[in-house]
Amino acid sequence: MAIGRKRARGTTVDNTGLNTAVTAKYARFINKDGTANVINRSGSMFDKYSIYNFLINLKSWKFGLLIIGFYTTINLLFAIIYYLFCIPHLQGLVRGTPIETFEEAYFFSSQTLTTVGYGRISPIGFITNTIASIEALVGILTLAIITGLLYGRFVKPRAYIRFSKHAVIAPFREGKAIMFRLAPIKNAILSEVSMQVTVSMLVNENGKDSYRYFSLPLQFNTINTLHISWTVVHPINEESPVYNMTMAELEQADFEMMVYLKAFDEDFANTVIARTSYTYSELVNGAKFVPVYYESAEGKGTIVELSKLHEYQRHPGAAIG
Repeated sequence: MAIGRKRARGTTVDNTGLNTAVTAKYARFINKDGTANVINRSGSMFDKYSIYNFLINLKSWKFGLLIIGFYTTINLLFAIIYYLFCIPHLQGLVRGTPIETFEEAYFFSSQTLTTVGYGRISPIGFITNTIASIEALVGILTLAIITGLLYGRFVKPRAYIRFSKHAVIAPFREGKAIMFRLAPIKNAILSEVSMQVTVSMLVNENGKDSYRYFSLPLQFNTINTLHISWTVVHPINEESPVYNMTMAELEQADFEMMVYLKAFDEDFANTVIARTSYTYSELVNGAKFVPVYYESAEGKGTIVELSKLHEYQRHPGAAIG
């Protein structure tokens, strides 16, 4: 479907919440990891950012580095204050070179912040005790906040789902279909799994270019439980919005297939959600996925090789123009 030549078929989705006005082609709307590819540059900083949302969704290694950096920075700040103003009022502190004295002040700061208090160094006088009290309060509040964040991150329901890197145009029955697949990567028990796939394409209607959104009919929209892999199939027939389209036309239409999965995780006892998307550049024309699971040699179970989730074989007979 080249722009201005044909109109896509299928069920139009009007409640996407996206503006369809076109000034240029858009970047993908959904990143591969399921996050929204949106940069908000309007409003104040407080409107755009939520500290809790940022910290609860930060990658684990970044969150760990942030905690270490914050802990080190607070200790350094109070160590500098102790070193500049309180050295004569720290009983038990062993003076040496400036570096050794600062080291003593730093570890006293660390002990105060964590309320460990080994007892060798103790503050004397109103000002020094006040500074130490303030640091102890900061430590208690910080510990409470970090504990809450760790608990929130630990118990947050997550869909441990891995999607194939590519979608393929593969043979299906007497025709062709767009397929992608997914599999759970943990020993999670997922039930009541439902799938919705929406396609965005640039079309020309009445001489005006606009993005339209179409719901893709699937072979199966729901499955009772997900233990192994699931190959999601959209038959390319007359009801499909991409019927009779070539790869060049998909590229010209800025094709993006947005995937939304919802399931009930019995371990979390909660609903979990996973998202991803496939653009025309991630659509392999004329291919089929290799099998990812098989019966064990003893016949006592099914082996799933997640390492093969992304693998496919070329199948030129299934290619579109």
